[in-house]
Amino acid sequence: MNAIRNDLVPVRFYDDPLEAHLGRCLLQNEGIEAYVNDEHIIGLNRALGVAFGGVKLKVALTDKERALAILEETEQRPYLDEESKPVHCPQCGSVHLRSGISKPRTWSGALHLAIGFLLSVYPLSTERGMLCDNCSHFFLPPH
Repeated sequence: MNAIRNDLVPVRFYDDPLEAHLGRCLLQNEGIEAYVNDEHIIGLNRALGVAFGGVKLKVALTDKERALAILEETEQRPYLDEESKPVHCPQCGSVHLRSGISKPRTWSGALHLAIGFLLSVYPLSTERGMLCDNCSHFFLPPH
């Protein structure tokens, strides 16, 4: 059994636990031990995702730079459709797209969560799509 790691640092923050586990598998395939934190609480209540800073992908401090390099290189690869062809932005044609990565917790996010609890409203669900790094166009991925 592995000892508990006290030197873990986050390298990515995700909205979706599945995407965090894909990152974990990618790093583990490269020989880096990676762990997913806060997946259960966020899986039970997505509204808490903002307050907790999202699902965190963590690695040992000594592996941080290598893990970041692997994730950066992987994120530069184009997304592929069912026919293994690159997905292009419908507005500008770029293949430099982003999907599923969020930023760490902010004070404004905690404030929005507090207001939601105060008013007893649950945030509306959002459509998950792709964002073009070239023109900032948001679109739904092809099915």
